[in-house]
Amino acid sequence: MNHQFTTLLVLAAMLPGIALAQSDTEAEAIPQYDVELVVFKNIQAPKGREFILPVSSPSRDDKILDLSSSSSVTAAAKLGYRILPSDEFRLLESVNRIIESPRYELLLHVAWRQPGLDREKALPVWLKGGRIYGSEYTSIDNQIEMIQNLPRAGSDDPTTGKDYTFDEQTLEAIELQRSERQNARANQGLYEFEGKITIALARYLHAYTDLVFRRPRLSVDTVENNPAQEEYLAAYAADTRILNNHRLREHRRMRSKNLHYLDNPEFGLLILITPYEAPAETAAPATAE
Repeated sequence: MNHQFTTLLVLAAMLPGIALAQSDTEAEAIPQYDVELVVFKNIQAPKGREFILPVSSPSRDDKILDLSSSSSVTAAAKLGYRILPSDEFRLLESVNRIIESPRYELLLHVAWRQPGLDREKALPVWLKGGRIYGSEYTSIDNQIEMIQNLPRAGSDDPTTGKDYTFDEQTLEAIELQRSERQNARANQGLYEFEGKITIALARYLHAYTDLVFRRPRLSVDTVENNPAQEEYLAAYAADTRILNNHRLREHRRMRSKNLHYLDNPEFGLLILITPYEAPAETAAPATAE
């Protein structure tokens, strides 16, 4: 009986160590992936006054890896995310072809290493690239927000209990609020390309994109001494300063080591996901006695 009791005590003492070893093994078993992303715009995309449904820019998550923020990169490193240097890029040949092509223009080329996690745990990666529009431009987001916040005719004003009326004073106040929001956002700059991508691992690898390419609602190559075009641009001058969002929101299953292509008429993405294996540790050379 004493022998059995002693054996149980020994096993009990070993259990924490066994559990710790199992947890370390599980942590080491999380696969790592190198993700390389190339974004380019289509220079020959159709221009003109085509009708585009207004869509908002992507929203930022509370937890996100912003590649343009050093503090965000540092915080993400604690979760196993690491920005890769350019000497580890694999798509340089494809990028060179894009640069040399008269049809496309490179917007962004980045790569990072990350753990293979399910979508709830994986960090979205925030991307920016291309031209930075100045304060003379405004996003379609401002008009969408203004319309959403506009009181509906016939609804009750909570301050007076009467129906809303859209007199000149009301419209001026609404326009002033819109202008203030526009000025506040102008200082932040509007990127030509912006949004987020999440690489997650369930049974397979998956890519979730929510990206926008911004360009003026009306884009015309000006021709000197063309009265008809000058009259046209004068009539629609505001549309040359409003930036439409051309959205690419898609979920795509990925195969590792395969090059994937996603696009809409305005811009495209190349995505390459490669499994990463840490190099084996080499034994230290024996020292002569």
